[in-house]
Amino acid sequence: MTPSPNNHNRLAMTGLFAALTVALGVLESFIALPVPGVRIGLSNVGIMLCLYLIDFPAAMYVAVTKAILVPLLTGNLIVKMSIALPSTLAATVVMGLSFFLMRRFTTPLSIGALGAVAHICTQFFVVKNLYIKADAIYNLLPYFCFFSVLTGVLTGYITRVIINNIREDERCISCFRK
Repeated sequence: MTPSPNNHNRLAMTGLFAALTVALGVLESFIALPVPGVRIGLSNVGIMLCLYLIDFPAAMYVAVTKAILVPLLTGNLIVKMSIALPSTLAATVVMGLSFFLMRRFTTPLSIGALGAVAHICTQFFVVKNLYIKADAIYNLLPYFCFFSVLTGVLTGYITRVIINNIREDERCISCFRK
């Protein structure tokens, strides 16, 4: 039995979003921000696009791809991957749950903010348990959560703009029909 054309489109679009996510992840490693350790989270746009345009399993595939390939391409593989993999998966699960359980009450902006907060909280938990044993690290969490919400709203806004542009183009819509 051969896969239907829609399965081919799904696989191709998932691969496209995975490539977008990895490229944005590598690109944002070159963006210097005034607060050390803070990143914009542009690579989460591909994950959010998968949630909105494909499905949750595709978003998880893109999240795992991002969490493995971005540290591999930017260096310090073990430390970055030990922090990135659980935090990216936690953020994707939170975004997926909020999207599918409260679809009518959410927007890409709120989904992005929720994912960003889940991401930073998981990062703090992992860093505290693997690298820095002092509880004082949690004193920084509110500040990082504040920046996470801002960057999550930004990535949600970018996602919303892309989705609106895709929905306006009939050629793009035909790729996502199930």
